[in-house]
Amino acid sequence: MRKFNHMLVASTLMFSVYAPISNAEGYVSDVSAKFTRGVANLFTGIGEVPKNIAYVSGKTNPVAGGPGGLILGTLHTLGRTATGIFDVITSPIPTQSLIQPEYAWEDFKQPTTYFSSQK
Repeated sequence: MRKFNHMLVASTLMFSVYAPISNAEGYVSDVSAKFTRGVANLFTGIGEVPKNIAYVSGKTNPVAGGPGGLILGTLHTLGRTATGIFDVITSPIPTQSLIQPEYAWEDFKQPTTYFSSQK
């Protein structure tokens, strides 16, 4: 039994040394990007309010854009904060972003969408 344990440790070490480094670096960068995106969305979700006020005002008029953008921005703040929490919790599993644009400050002329396939 003792000999089997030594062989198991030796074979595990041999195979772990052989593991490709490039995949590990890609995985680490994907995980760190997802974690960073999650933290940023968690704390900057409030940026959706002025973004949506500007977006709705541009699409309609400033009178309707104020209250409409405030309501829409509040809803998108909750959505962005929730996706931030989800990204932080699931950061060991690298996936595409659930929200577009990935950050609230990226594109004020693009509406916030969820579960879109664009990248």
